[in-house]
Amino acid sequence: MTERQRNELRAKAGDFTMYSLVLFALGAFLYLGAIIPGALAAADKPFALLAVAGCLAAALYCSRRAARYRHQLEEQDNPFES
Repeated sequence: MTERQRNELRAKAGDFTMYSLVLFALGAFLYLGAIIPGALAAADKPFALLAVAGCLAAALYCSRRAARYRHQLEEQDNPFES
């Protein structure tokens, strides 16, 4: 693996980690907005909770993707370990 490919994997892992953190924070704020009494109409709460679930699912996906890139990077750096 060339140095350029390693740098691309590092960059992708960092990007997906940041995406994960942003989506998690967005999901937390949406959840807070959904549970505060009077902030949303009763008819809108299911949509807000679906948005929360979508944000958290996307955050989990991005986190796993970042871990996969980090694992690939480790595997290429130490091919004879594990």
